[in-house]
Amino acid sequence: MPCKQKATAEEKTRVAQECLSGRMTRSEAASLLQVNRTTIDEWIYQYESEGSSAFSPRKRNRVYTAELKTRAVISYLNGEGSLMDICRKYAIHDTHQLRN
Repeated sequence: MPCKQKATAEEKTRVAQECLSGRMTRSEAASLLQVNRTTIDEWIYQYESEGSSAFSPRKRNRVYTAELKTRAVISYLNGEGSLMDICRKYAIHDTHQLRN
């Protein structure tokens, strides 16, 4: 079985736009690109948060201040929203970062 290719930034942007506009379901997008549906959900979240620049290659990892991390954790623990909601509010790229 051949290895699947990584999706390009353009493909991720197009799929996110298609799903958000209702022209494609998330399941259809996942099947088309041979990825898990949660991957499509993450791409859509990233696209909503940052636009197509979310998929641009970066030279360095993102750095968050200790204050921002603390506020995000406190917001989550106070029940102010889901992991995704809090990440969106504080511009944290991935829910895994908040969980850690």
